[in-house]
Amino acid sequence: MSSLNPLDIQQRHFHITCPVGFDYDFMLDFLSPRIIEGVECVTQGKYVRSFRFEKPTVGDIKHYMNGYFEVEYQATKNTLAVKVVCDDEYGFDEVQQRVRFMFDLDTNMQVIDQQLQSDPVLQRGFVDNRVPRMPKAFDSFEFCIRAILGQQVSVKAATTLAKRIAHSTQLTTPESFPAGIDFFFPQCDDLLNHSFDSLGLTSSRISTLQVVIRALKNDTISLDKAQVFEDFLEQWIALKGVGPWTANYLAMRGLGIQDSFPDKDLGVLKALATENKYPARKAVLQQAKAWQPYRAYATLCLWNGLGH
Repeated sequence: MSSLNPLDIQQRHFHITCPVGFDYDFMLDFLSPRIIEGVECVTQGKYVRSFRFEKPTVGDIKHYMNGYFEVEYQATKNTLAVKVVCDDEYGFDEVQQRVRFMFDLDTNMQVIDQQLQSDPVLQRGFVDNRVPRMPKAFDSFEFCIRAILGQQVSVKAATTLAKRIAHSTQLTTPESFPAGIDFFFPQCDDLLNHSFDSLGLTSSRISTLQVVIRALKNDTISLDKAQVFEDFLEQWIALKGVGPWTANYLAMRGLGIQDSFPDKDLGVLKALATENKYPARKAVLQQAKAWQPYRAYATLCLWNGLGH
Protein backbone atom coordinates (compact mmCIF):
# COMPACT_ATOMS: atom_id res chain seq x y z
CA MET A 1 0.00 0.00 0.00
CA SER A 2 1.11 3.57 -0.63
CA SER A 3 2.08 5.77 2.31
CA LEU A 4 0.71 8.77 0.43
CA ASN A 5 -2.15 10.44 2.23
CA PRO A 6 -4.90 11.27 -0.28
CA LEU A 7 -5.90 14.25 1.88
CA ASP A 8 -2.48 15.83 1.30
CA ILE A 9 -2.67 15.71 -2.49
CA GLN A 10 -2.85 19.04 -4.33
CA GLN A 11 -3.33 19.69 -8.04
CA ARG A 12 -2.12 22.40 -10.40
CA HIS A 13 -2.12 23.05 -14.13
CA PHE A 14 0.61 24.69 -16.18
CA HIS A 15 0.98 25.70 -19.81
CA ILE A 16 4.52 25.68 -21.13
CA THR A 17 5.16 27.51 -24.40
CA CYS A 18 7.19 25.35 -26.82
CA PRO A 19 9.86 26.63 -29.23
CA VAL A 20 8.89 27.11 -32.87
CA GLY A 21 9.12 23.79 -34.71
CA PHE A 22 8.79 21.66 -31.57
CA ASP A 23 7.98 18.07 -32.57
CA TYR A 24 5.97 16.42 -29.80
CA ASP A 25 5.25 13.34 -31.89
CA PHE A 26 8.97 12.67 -32.33
CA MET A 27 9.43 12.83 -28.56
CA LEU A 28 6.60 10.37 -27.90
CA ASP A 29 7.80 8.03 -30.64
CA PHE A 30 11.22 7.92 -28.98
CA LEU A 31 9.88 7.54 -25.45
CA SER A 32 7.14 4.98 -26.14
CA PRO A 33 9.30 1.84 -26.55
CA ARG A 34 11.25 2.85 -23.43
CA ILE A 35 8.23 3.27 -21.15
CA ILE A 36 8.51 1.54 -17.75
CA GLU A 37 5.19 -0.22 -17.38
CA GLY A 38 3.45 0.70 -14.14
CA VAL A 39 5.53 3.87 -13.68
CA GLU A 40 4.71 5.74 -16.89
CA CYS A 41 2.51 5.39 -19.95
CA VAL A 42 1.63 7.02 -23.24
CA THR A 43 -2.07 7.00 -24.07
CA GLN A 44 -3.75 8.83 -26.97
CA GLY A 45 -0.99 11.39 -27.23
CA LYS A 46 -0.74 11.99 -23.48
CA TYR A 47 2.39 11.19 -21.46
CA VAL A 48 1.70 10.24 -17.82
CA ARG A 49 4.07 9.16 -15.06
CA SER A 50 4.49 8.99 -11.31
CA PHE A 51 7.33 10.72 -9.52
CA ARG A 52 9.07 10.42 -6.20
CA PHE A 53 12.05 12.56 -5.38
CA GLU A 54 13.80 13.88 -2.33
CA LYS A 55 12.77 17.20 -0.84
CA PRO A 56 15.61 19.53 0.16
CA THR A 57 15.74 19.38 3.95
CA VAL A 58 18.03 20.27 6.81
CA GLY A 59 19.33 17.32 8.83
CA ASP A 60 19.56 13.59 8.23
CA ILE A 61 15.86 12.78 7.95
CA LYS A 62 14.80 12.53 4.32
CA HIS A 63 11.40 13.50 3.02
CA TYR A 64 10.04 12.68 -0.41
CA MET A 65 7.65 14.45 -2.70
CA ASN A 66 5.25 12.07 -4.38
CA GLY A 67 2.74 12.44 -7.15
CA TYR A 68 2.11 12.13 -10.85
CA PHE A 69 1.86 14.40 -13.85
CA GLU A 70 0.26 14.38 -17.28
CA VAL A 71 1.58 16.13 -20.40
CA GLU A 72 -0.45 16.80 -23.53
CA TYR A 73 0.52 18.88 -26.54
CA GLN A 74 -1.83 21.63 -27.72
CA ALA A 75 -0.90 22.17 -31.35
CA THR A 76 -3.02 25.28 -31.91
CA LYS A 77 -1.19 27.09 -29.11
CA ASN A 78 2.15 25.24 -29.45
CA THR A 79 2.13 24.58 -25.71
CA LEU A 80 2.47 21.66 -23.35
CA ALA A 81 -0.52 21.41 -21.04
CA VAL A 82 0.80 19.93 -17.80
CA LYS A 83 -1.30 18.66 -14.93
CA VAL A 84 0.63 17.97 -11.70
CA VAL A 85 -0.75 16.16 -8.68
CA CYS A 86 1.60 16.23 -5.69
CA ASP A 87 1.61 15.90 -1.92
CA ASP A 88 4.07 18.77 -1.44
CA GLU A 89 3.86 22.35 -2.68
CA TYR A 90 7.57 22.38 -3.56
CA GLY A 91 6.99 19.63 -6.10
CA PHE A 92 5.06 21.76 -8.59
CA ASP A 93 7.97 23.96 -9.64
CA GLU A 94 10.32 20.98 -9.57
CA VAL A 95 8.13 18.99 -11.93
CA GLN A 96 7.74 21.95 -14.27
CA GLN A 97 11.53 22.36 -14.48
CA ARG A 98 12.00 18.65 -15.07
CA VAL A 99 9.37 18.58 -17.83
CA ARG A 100 11.18 21.43 -19.58
CA PHE A 101 14.40 19.44 -19.36
CA MET A 102 12.76 16.17 -20.42
CA PHE A 103 11.34 17.68 -23.61
CA ASP A 104 14.51 19.71 -24.24
CA LEU A 105 12.62 22.99 -24.45
CA ASP A 106 15.43 25.33 -23.45
CA THR A 107 18.18 24.22 -25.84
CA ASN A 108 19.18 26.68 -28.56
CA MET A 109 18.70 24.39 -31.54
CA GLN A 110 19.64 27.08 -34.05
CA VAL A 111 23.34 26.91 -33.18
CA ILE A 112 23.25 23.10 -33.21
CA ASP A 113 21.57 23.10 -36.63
CA GLN A 114 24.24 25.42 -37.96
CA GLN A 115 26.96 23.09 -36.73
CA LEU A 116 25.47 19.82 -37.98
CA GLN A 117 23.17 20.65 -40.90
CA SER A 118 25.72 20.14 -43.69
CA ASP A 119 26.71 16.58 -42.71
CA PRO A 120 25.06 14.12 -45.15
CA VAL A 121 25.33 11.20 -42.71
CA LEU A 122 23.53 13.12 -39.97
CA GLN A 123 20.92 14.43 -42.41
CA ARG A 124 19.42 10.92 -42.60
CA GLY A 125 18.20 11.43 -39.03
CA PHE A 126 16.90 14.98 -39.35
CA VAL A 127 13.24 15.70 -38.63
CA ASP A 128 11.68 18.23 -41.01
CA ASN A 129 15.19 19.06 -42.22
CA ARG A 130 16.33 19.94 -38.71
CA VAL A 131 18.31 18.32 -35.93
CA PRO A 132 15.72 16.86 -33.52
CA ARG A 133 15.53 17.86 -29.88
CA MET A 134 16.91 15.39 -27.36
CA PRO A 135 14.42 13.25 -25.41
CA LYS A 136 15.94 13.46 -21.94
CA ALA A 137 15.24 11.83 -18.61
CA PHE A 138 12.71 13.16 -16.14
CA ASP A 139 14.57 11.40 -13.31
CA SER A 140 18.37 11.29 -13.60
CA PHE A 141 18.73 8.56 -10.97
CA GLU A 142 16.16 6.38 -12.68
CA PHE A 143 17.98 6.90 -15.96
CA CYS A 144 21.28 6.02 -14.30
CA ILE A 145 19.81 2.64 -13.37
CA ARG A 146 18.42 2.23 -16.88
CA ALA A 147 21.78 3.03 -18.47
CA ILE A 148 23.41 0.26 -16.46
CA LEU A 149 20.61 -2.15 -17.36
CA GLY A 150 21.06 -1.21 -21.03
CA GLN A 151 24.64 -2.43 -21.25
CA GLN A 152 24.88 -4.82 -24.22
CA VAL A 153 21.15 -5.58 -24.34
CA SER A 154 18.23 -4.33 -26.44
CA VAL A 155 16.01 -1.40 -25.48
CA LYS A 156 13.17 -3.85 -24.88
CA ALA A 157 15.25 -6.03 -22.56
CA ALA A 158 16.54 -3.04 -20.57
CA THR A 159 13.02 -1.65 -20.21
CA THR A 160 11.74 -5.01 -18.93
CA LEU A 161 14.50 -5.15 -16.32
CA ALA A 162 13.73 -1.59 -15.20
CA LYS A 163 10.08 -2.55 -14.78
CA ARG A 164 11.04 -5.54 -12.63
CA ILE A 165 13.15 -3.35 -10.35
CA ALA A 166 10.36 -0.79 -10.00
CA HIS A 167 7.78 -3.44 -9.19
CA SER A 168 10.06 -5.34 -6.81
CA THR A 169 10.39 -2.40 -4.40
CA GLN A 170 6.60 -2.27 -4.01
CA LEU A 171 6.43 1.52 -3.80
CA THR A 172 2.80 1.53 -4.81
CA THR A 173 0.74 4.58 -5.75
CA PRO A 174 -2.66 5.53 -4.32
CA GLU A 175 -5.75 4.13 -5.99
CA SER A 176 -6.67 7.65 -7.11
CA PHE A 177 -3.75 7.73 -9.57
CA PRO A 178 -4.50 7.20 -13.28
CA ALA A 179 -4.90 3.66 -14.61
CA GLY A 180 -1.54 2.09 -15.35
CA ILE A 181 0.37 4.30 -12.90
CA ASP A 182 0.76 1.77 -10.12
CA PHE A 183 4.32 2.27 -8.85
CA PHE A 184 6.88 4.93 -8.02
CA PHE A 185 10.37 4.29 -9.33
CA PRO A 186 12.70 3.81 -6.35
CA GLN A 187 15.35 6.35 -5.40
CA CYS A 188 18.92 5.80 -4.22
CA ASP A 189 18.09 5.07 -0.57
CA ASP A 190 15.31 2.69 -1.61
CA LEU A 191 17.79 0.53 -3.51
CA LEU A 192 20.77 0.81 -1.15
CA ASN A 193 20.03 -2.50 0.56
CA HIS A 194 17.56 -3.86 -1.96
CA SER A 195 17.92 -7.41 -3.28
CA PHE A 196 18.16 -7.68 -7.07
CA ASP A 197 17.98 -11.47 -6.99
CA SER A 198 15.33 -13.27 -9.05
CA LEU A 199 14.90 -10.33 -11.42
CA GLY A 200 16.78 -11.85 -14.33
CA LEU A 201 19.94 -9.79 -13.80
CA THR A 202 23.41 -11.23 -14.17
CA SER A 203 25.67 -11.23 -11.12
CA SER A 204 27.98 -8.70 -12.80
CA ARG A 205 25.07 -6.36 -13.53
CA ILE A 206 23.88 -6.61 -9.93
CA SER A 207 27.39 -5.83 -8.74
CA THR A 208 27.57 -2.74 -10.98
CA LEU A 209 24.22 -1.49 -9.70
CA GLN A 210 25.37 -1.89 -6.11
CA VAL A 211 28.69 -0.16 -6.78
CA VAL A 212 27.00 2.83 -8.42
CA ILE A 213 24.27 3.14 -5.78
CA ARG A 214 26.84 3.10 -2.98
CA ALA A 215 29.03 5.63 -4.80
CA LEU A 216 26.08 7.99 -5.24
CA LYS A 217 25.14 7.56 -1.59
CA ASN A 218 28.71 8.37 -0.53
CA ASP A 219 28.97 11.33 -2.96
CA THR A 220 31.90 9.70 -4.74
CA ILE A 221 30.06 10.44 -7.98
CA SER A 222 27.30 12.86 -8.84
CA LEU A 223 24.29 13.34 -11.09
CA ASP A 224 24.70 17.11 -11.04
CA LYS A 225 23.85 18.42 -14.52
CA ALA A 226 26.28 21.34 -14.16
CA GLN A 227 29.43 19.29 -13.57
CA VAL A 228 32.41 19.36 -15.92
CA PHE A 229 32.01 16.59 -18.50
CA GLU A 230 35.64 15.42 -18.33
CA ASP A 231 35.45 15.12 -14.54
CA PHE A 232 32.16 13.24 -14.81
CA LEU A 233 33.64 10.73 -17.25
CA GLU A 234 36.76 10.17 -15.17
CA GLN A 235 34.82 9.55 -11.98
CA TRP A 236 32.17 7.28 -13.48
CA ILE A 237 34.50 5.19 -15.64
CA ALA A 238 36.63 4.55 -12.56
CA LEU A 239 33.74 2.53 -11.09
CA LYS A 240 33.87 -1.21 -11.65
CA GLY A 241 31.38 -2.22 -14.33
CA VAL A 242 30.81 1.28 -15.71
CA GLY A 243 32.41 1.74 -19.11
CA PRO A 244 32.55 4.66 -21.54
CA TRP A 245 29.27 3.69 -23.22
CA THR A 246 27.29 3.76 -19.96
CA ALA A 247 28.87 7.01 -18.78
CA ASN A 248 28.35 8.78 -22.11
CA TYR A 249 24.77 7.55 -22.52
CA LEU A 250 23.95 8.71 -18.99
CA ALA A 251 25.56 12.08 -19.69
CA MET A 252 23.68 12.39 -22.97
CA ARG A 253 20.10 11.69 -21.93
CA GLY A 254 20.31 11.70 -18.14
CA LEU A 255 22.23 14.93 -17.62
CA GLY A 256 21.83 16.69 -20.97
CA ILE A 257 25.58 17.10 -21.59
CA GLN A 258 25.65 18.16 -25.22
CA ASP A 259 29.08 16.86 -26.24
CA SER A 260 28.78 13.39 -24.72
CA PHE A 261 29.38 10.71 -27.33
CA PRO A 262 28.95 6.93 -26.92
CA ASP A 263 31.35 6.16 -29.75
CA LYS A 264 31.18 2.38 -29.23
CA ASP A 265 27.40 2.32 -29.41
CA LEU A 266 26.16 -0.29 -31.88
CA GLY A 267 23.69 2.13 -33.44
CA VAL A 268 26.44 4.69 -34.00
CA LEU A 269 28.65 2.07 -35.64
CA LYS A 270 25.79 0.85 -37.85
CA ALA A 271 25.01 4.38 -38.98
CA LEU A 272 28.65 5.03 -39.87
CA ALA A 273 29.29 1.66 -41.54
CA THR A 274 30.29 1.49 -45.18
CA GLU A 275 29.57 -1.66 -47.17
CA ASN A 276 28.37 -3.31 -43.94
CA LYS A 277 31.78 -2.81 -42.35
CA TYR A 278 32.00 -0.94 -39.06
CA PRO A 279 34.60 1.84 -38.88
CA ALA A 280 37.55 1.68 -36.52
CA ARG A 281 37.23 3.62 -33.27
CA LYS A 282 39.94 6.04 -34.33
CA ALA A 283 38.02 6.83 -37.51
CA VAL A 284 34.77 7.33 -35.56
CA LEU A 285 36.38 9.80 -33.17
CA GLN A 286 38.02 11.63 -36.05
CA GLN A 287 34.73 11.95 -37.92
CA ALA A 288 32.98 13.13 -34.76
CA LYS A 289 35.37 16.06 -34.32
CA ALA A 290 33.30 17.96 -36.86
CA TRP A 291 30.26 17.55 -34.61
CA GLN A 292 31.80 19.05 -31.49
CA PRO A 293 30.56 20.44 -29.15
CA TYR A 294 27.22 18.81 -30.02
CA ARG A 295 28.13 15.15 -30.44
CA ALA A 296 25.14 14.05 -28.35
CA TYR A 297 22.78 15.57 -30.92
CA ALA A 298 24.82 14.03 -33.72
CA THR A 299 24.36 10.67 -32.00
CA LEU A 300 20.60 11.21 -31.87
CA CYS A 301 20.64 11.93 -35.62
CA LEU A 302 22.59 8.74 -36.27
CA TRP A 303 20.10 6.70 -34.24
CA ASN A 304 17.12 8.37 -35.84
CA GLY A 305 18.52 7.68 -39.29
CA LEU A 306 18.35 3.99 -38.43
CA GLY A 307 14.76 4.28 -37.29
CA HIS A 308 15.53 4.08 -33.54
